[in-house]
Amino acid sequence: MTIYDLIIASIVVLVGIVIWQNAGFRDRAMGLARQNCERLDVQLLDDTVSLKALRVRRDARGNPCLARRYEFEFTSTGERRHRGELLLMGTRLAEFELEPHRLQ
Repeated sequence: MTIYDLIIASIVVLVGIVIWQNAGFRDRAMGLARQNCERLDVQLLDDTVSLKALRVRRDARGNPCLARRYEFEFTSTGERRHRGELLLMGTRLAEFELEPHRLQ
């Protein structure tokens, strides 16, 4: 095995780890979106969240961490779709925002 083969194998393993970790964070974001939508009495649509941005940011203590912004759609009346977003700083929910919408 040459050094070139080791570099390629390392890159493949690293990409696999990142994909596996992102799936876990997506599941966490989905659970948080569902939980907060229920708490706010709106309906989460399509049972899905999508990754909008991935950045390195500083947390409340000033330590760098990965910030993942997810977006989703919800409805309050069943007539119109609205967008919502949540921000995960590491594994913690840092922000949860809903577009202005009609209350039932």
